[in-house]
Amino acid sequence: MNGMQLGFLRIFLAGLVLVPVALRHMRGLSRSTWLALAINGFVGSLVPAILFAWAQMRLPSAVAGMLNALSPLWTLVLAVGLYGTVVRKKQVLGLLLGFVGALGLMSLKDAAGAVHWGSAGLLVVATACYGLSINVVRNRLSDLPAVAISALALSMTALPAGVAFVLTGGWTAMAHHPEAPEAFAAVLVLAWVGTAAALVLFNALIKRTDVLFSSSVTYVIPLVALFWGWMDGEWIGLPHLLFGAVVLSGVRLVARG
Repeated sequence: MNGMQLGFLRIFLAGLVLVPVALRHMRGLSRSTWLALAINGFVGSLVPAILFAWAQMRLPSAVAGMLNALSPLWTLVLAVGLYGTVVRKKQVLGLLLGFVGALGLMSLKDAAGAVHWGSAGLLVVATACYGLSINVVRNRLSDLPAVAISALALSMTALPAGVAFVLTGGWTAMAHHPEAPEAFAAVLVLAWVGTAAALVLFNALIKRTDVLFSSSVTYVIPLVALFWGWMDGEWIGLPHLLFGAVVLSGVRLVARG
């Protein structure tokens, strides 16, 4: 499977498992609520799932994890642009630091000496999608329980993602691969744990706190990504760690303001 097919399958499985929950919460919702749920499902889940899977066909997982820490920065930028959130001087400095660090990470060569600007750019777009989705959940879906938001949003994407998976040749590619059962099991765990369950918990955090605090959980992601990258034998040099630290420093300034 390619990155696009993996993203479609992941979201299809995540949405499918939450359909029974979604059916209990879908009555009496306004058109604006459905629109906000669609943004959360398609922009906040489906698009990033495809972009991350596609980008990581070339980028090390550790670099992807570091770039994922841009989510709080985009969250603040979009909160200012869409909802008039007041920004402080330290947060502006944090934004600048974060994006400088991201540019540094994007410019680094891999073990073969290649620079993958395009793949890294996909991850920057994906984190902007996360930032938009976080703002929408906090400002337009505050009346719904976190489990309802996650179930409705992901269930909306399940059928389109499943159809797209088949139409792009994902089913054929998986059916003829000798390691298909193991690969499907891995995607299933990723979908149910890393997408469905994680989105429920994350939306609950957004509703209990503010958008910047909730998005700052990405502090942990680079550490986890570095660990798994090391376990997989990925090449990570000192420049990766330095630019990653610059990104996290910017995120810290934004979150603390």
